[in-house]
Amino acid sequence: MRKIFAIILVLFVGACTTEQTSEDIKNQIFDYKEEIAKLEKKLNADTSNVDASKVLKIRIVEMQKQEAVHKFKVTGAAEADKLAYISPEMNGQIKSIKVQEGQYVRKGTLLITLNADVIRNNIKEIQSGLDFATVMFKKQENLWKQKVGKEIDYLQAKNTKESLEAKLQTLRSQLRMSEIRAPFDGIVDEIYGKPGELATPGRQIILFVNLKVLKISADVSERYLPYIKVNDAVEVKFPSFPNIVVNTKVSRIGNVVNPANRTFTVEIKMLNPSNKIKPNMIAEAELSDYNGNNYMLPSIIVKTDKHGEFVYVVENKNGNSFAKKTYIKTGVVIGNKTVIESGLNDGDKVVIEGYSLIKNNSKVQIVK
Repeated sequence: MRKIFAIILVLFVGACTTEQTSEDIKNQIFDYKEEIAKLEKKLNADTSNVDASKVLKIRIVEMQKQEAVHKFKVTGAAEADKLAYISPEMNGQIKSIKVQEGQYVRKGTLLITLNADVIRNNIKEIQSGLDFATVMFKKQENLWKQKVGKEIDYLQAKNTKESLEAKLQTLRSQLRMSEIRAPFDGIVDEIYGKPGELATPGRQIILFVNLKVLKISADVSERYLPYIKVNDAVEVKFPSFPNIVVNTKVSRIGNVVNPANRTFTVEIKMLNPSNKIKPNMIAEAELSDYNGNNYMLPSIIVKTDKHGEFVYVVENKNGNSFAKKTYIKTGVVIGNKTVIESGLNDGDKVVIEGYSLIKNNSKVQIVK
C-alpha cells in the first residue's frame, strides 16, 4: 500500500511541474483515485475474498512449558585475587635478595633483607643492660618481701627492668621490619631493587602475585540491575584462549551506579585453569537476566492489531477445526522465539504455518 501511494505522489508532483490547468489536474487526481481503488482490491483479494467454506491447511504446535533462559554478554578484565606491590616498612639499604623473578614461594618466605647492623648492635647493648637490671630487680624484690629493703628501691629496679624490656621489644620489631617476607603463597613476578640501593616505605621493590584465583570485573548496564544477583550462574570465556570456558558464579554486585556511563560493577571469582590466564587479560562473561519455565513460540507468528498481540489457536466445533484469534501477553525474546507470559494453556494448538492466510473463525485442516 505504501508503494502505491508513493507512485501516485511521484506522478502527481510530476504533473504539477508541467504547464496544466487546474481542471486537468483535478481530472488526473480522479483517475489516480480510481487506480488506487483497483490496486487495493487486487492487493486484498487473497485475504478479504477468501471463501468461508474453503478449508485452509495449516501446521500447529501444542503448547507445553519449557525452560526459557535469556543471556547477555559483558566484557571485563581479569585480575589476580591476590596481588601485592611490596615495599619495606622502614628505610634501609638492600643487603641481599633471596629470591629470583618467576620463583614460586610459600607464605612467610624471606624475600629481601635490609642492612640492620645498627639495630642489632642496639639490641646487644639493651640486652646487656637488661640482664644487669633483671639481677638488681630480683635482689630488691627479695629484700622487699623480707621487709628489709625500701619500697622506692624495689620500684626503681622494677621500672628499670620493664623499661629495658620494652626497648628491647621495639628493637626486635624493627629488626623484623628489616626482613621482607612473602605475604601469601605466590610468584615473585618482578624485582625492582638491587643490593646496595636504598629502599623506602611506599616505594615498590617486588611485584608479588598468586594466579590460582582470579577476579573478573565487568561494567553492566543499570537496566540489568533488577535481574542480576549474587551466586547467579555465569560462563566466562577468554578471546586469547578460545578453548578455555569456566563456569562459575557472581561473587559481588556493586552498590553504586556510575553516573558517567550508567553501569554498575559485577565481580566474578574463578579458579585459574593451569595458571594460563594472566591479570589484565580481556574476559567475556555471559550472564542471565531471565530464567523461567514458560511457553515459547516463534516470534514471526505473533501478530498485532489495535487490541494487542495475538496468535491463532485451533478449536474443534462439531467435528470441524477452526482458527480462533487469541490475545496473549509476551515477554522476552530469546533468539527467534518469544516467551508467552499469559493467554495460552497446556495443550493449546497454535498455528505456526499458514497463519498469514487465515482469519478469525477460518475453517482449517491440520497437516503434519
